[in-house]
Amino acid sequence: MLSTFTKPIAFWQQEYSTGNSQVDGQHQQLFEIVNALHDAVVTRKDTYTMQVLLECLANHTIEHFQTEEALMMRVDYPDYDRHKQTHDGLLSKVDNLLMKFRDRNTAVVTTEITQFLTEWLAHHIKGEDKKMVQFFQNQ
Repeated sequence: MLSTFTKPIAFWQQEYSTGNSQVDGQHQQLFEIVNALHDAVVTRKDTYTMQVLLECLANHTIEHFQTEEALMMRVDYPDYDRHKQTHDGLLSKVDNLLMKFRDRNTAVVTTEITQFLTEWLAHHIKGEDKKMVQFFQNQ
């Protein structure tokens, strides 16, 4: 668990539970990383800390999306292409932010970015991921 000093921005709620323990565990990790990133923004952590947290977010996001995509491919999920497009869109934004940040800090991580990540996660989990897991359970 990542430590934070400020109030968390992303809260895991039971309504986010998909019923798949691996997917839910990875979602919870992503919430923790977003909270740690938010904390780093609010407490004005150093550049190195911000970069480490952004890389952690990118790596966990990639790992999580690969998990979901493998599950979808295994059962021939009919909405795979659309679901993957939403994954690719977020990965592109996170990669772009990280690339700009590494390039002499031309990107600034703000609370607006951490709020976007929180909202994206909640919306995606409650919509796309719940539909995906429901399909798995009906197989």
